[in-house]
Amino acid sequence: MRCWVLWLAFLLSSQCAASTPVNAEQWLEAMENALKTRSFQGTLVYAGSNRINTLKIFHSVIDGNEYEHIISQGEPIREVIRDRSKVFCFIQEQQRGRESAVMSSKNWLGLPPKLTYSNRNYSLLLGKQQAVMERPAQIVIIQPKDKFRYLRKIWVDQESMIPIKTQVVDSTGRVLEQLMFSKLSINQSIPRAKFQLPTDSKSYQWAVQKTELIPQHQQQWHITNNPTGFEVVKYMRYQSHANSEKMTHILLSDGVTLVSIYVDHQAEEISETYTIGAINLGTTMSSGYRITVLGEVPGQTIQSILGGMQLIQ
Repeated sequence: MRCWVLWLAFLLSSQCAASTPVNAEQWLEAMENALKTRSFQGTLVYAGSNRINTLKIFHSVIDGNEYEHIISQGEPIREVIRDRSKVFCFIQEQQRGRESAVMSSKNWLGLPPKLTYSNRNYSLLLGKQQAVMERPAQIVIIQPKDKFRYLRKIWVDQESMIPIKTQVVDSTGRVLEQLMFSKLSINQSIPRAKFQLPTDSKSYQWAVQKTELIPQHQQQWHITNNPTGFEVVKYMRYQSHANSEKMTHILLSDGVTLVSIYVDHQAEEISETYTIGAINLGTTMSSGYRITVLGEVPGQTIQSILGGMQLIQ
């Protein structure tokens, strides 16, 4: 009898060990799965560019579909509700908002929903274990191998696998941006009403953004000077208002970092750059078009992409 008890204990301990991540890649895979399958709600604190912003987030899986509601506590209060097919961004006090289709380009961490890594561009490292909000967490480090990317540190909750703290760090070790939960509840039931629009939303002034994916043979812009690893993952054209001109949106990714390129007609010559937290932005003119590039990348990455934009005649 004792042998059977010992054998059962061995099997149980082996199963537990097998389910516990043993390297950085497994920790990130467990985090991705938790973000898609777990219900959670909490308060997030963003810090960057000498400013602090508080956000409330509600995430639930209902009948196999993800729902999300994010509320920015700044002035004015801005809200985003995402269901399985649409995204609604709105300001209640101004009774206006924007409706668009879900494109699944990034999650609330600003990362692609499915991370892919190239050994040419990043190293994945396990840091130390550290408590956040008295919750034991494992630090995972996504370390760049060149000057075109930032280092990212993610504190993954050891119990739920939810990321409870993230940092974007430059090459000098300076933290450019931090996102951290100050309050978090996991696996608590969230009413479906939390993911519904306000009862008076039908009277809002809504801008319906219509987006179309452009096949490669119809793409007008080519990027000749991409930093290594960055590839076009989506080439879109959208229209915010019925009478507005269509804008081109090109999304680049290296599997971890996303960079957006926006192209529209502009008669006035414009050239500018600025930085907010980890986000750098650059604008220039080419062939009568205004080109804007932005993303959580160093300024030289933005300038490299701007300099490589070519219009296909």
